Amino acid sequence: MPGTTESRSLVQQAVERSAAPVSVDDIAARTGLHANTVRGHLDVLIAHGTVTRDAAQASGRGRPRWLYRPAGTKPSPFQSLAEVLSRQLALVEDPALAERAAETWAQVLPDLPVASTPDDAVAGAADALNRLGFDAIVSPIGDAVIVKSCPYVDLIEDNPVICDIHTSLVSRLLKETGQPVTVEAMDVLPRPGICVARLRRPDLTPIRTIVNDDADGLRPPRRAG
Repeated sequence: MPGTTESRSLVQQAVERSAAPVSVDDIAARTGLHANTVRGHLDVLIAHGTVTRDAAQASGRGRPRWLYRPAGTKPSPFQSLAEVLSRQLALVEDPALAERAAETWAQVLPDLPVASTPDDAVAGAADALNRLGFDAIVSPIGDAVIVKSCPYVDLIEDNPVICDIHTSLVSRLLKETGQPVTVEAMDVLPRPGICVARLRRPDLTPIRTIVNDDADGLRPPRRAG
């Protein structure tokens, strides 16, 4: 277990490296520390003037959660945009609304240049996400965009449609590049704080695919004798 100074430094880094204000639970997931330990360190950091907090938008009854950010920074304007859109979408069951909301988000970005290759298209989409406050990287072979830090993660539990908007947004960004790259699926939080947009690219075709019959892990091991 890290000592007090080390664990407090981990909490400070988690706040500073986040693209948007973070909750206690989010910090605990990123640092591996207990939520009560995180709260104690945050109180000290607030007293030292290195961290500040704001009340999250209330989504129901009860006290709103606190969101923490480095002192001297302002909440991202995209956070407010996400909250407004999510509240509106929660009132209407219309799948097309996610696409229209994604279009609204995309309008704050300059037009993406037409990409000359699929790799450029994927890189351009990831860069656009980063300008919107995400922390997005491209997988080594370019078949996925990995979002390591979502500025709207605290809204997802109460407004899961946010993830549908993000999927539509990535699809729209890729379409604007003019390359035949599309979103095959979005894996939402397979690990805490991480989402993966899996892409379909006609230029990535393996020369051979080996199917592992035991991949499901359900077959019992063979017994000797």
